[in-house]
Amino acid sequence: MNDKRVNQYLILPGNGQRKDTKLAVEYDEAQIAELLKQGYVIVNHDDFNKLIGNAGGEYLIADDGLVYPKPAPTDAELLAAAKPAKITELKAERDAREVEPITYNGNSYDYDGKARERINAAIIALDVQSAKAKTAASIDWTTADNQDVKVTADDLRCVIAAVAQRSNALHVAYRAAKDKVEQAASVAEVEAITLDA
Repeated sequence: MNDKRVNQYLILPGNGQRKDTKLAVEYDEAQIAELLKQGYVIVNHDDFNKLIGNAGGEYLIADDGLVYPKPAPTDAELLAAAKPAKITELKAERDAREVEPITYNGNSYDYDGKARERINAAIIALDVQSAKAKTAASIDWTTADNQDVKVTADDLRCVIAAVAQRSNALHVAYRAAKDKVEQAASVAEVEAITLDA
């Protein structure tokens, strides 16, 4: 144990960060001299606390061992981070709106994954019944707002068609919004962009 190095740390800086950290107290002076030749620097306990986030704020370390507050991000850095975040937000909104209930013929129909399976199964069953009966068969269907309505296979196909139209409009709006995000020159411009469908 090297008593001269209590509360000191050997840090290998790289791009403002700590690439490696060692307790100086665990090395003799010859070993410390060798580590210093390899690019390590010695920092005291207070600077080490800054680097590990225990001093209120973010700090970086220079190659010469100087510990300094992390500079505020530039406008360009903020914009570079805001653009992909906004695109992800817009995509999530588009995807959520695609599975919202859809209105057809005055009724609201669920259109999540389970509802799509039921609609497709009902279309097949109604087609089979209609072929056997030689007339359009219908079934009772519970709408998204808990109303019971009679539907035919064609009604359910029209629900799917309405969803397809909505989905297309959402994708067109998403592409337009994404283009606006990519062209935006400021974070404020990015934040103001909405999915207009």
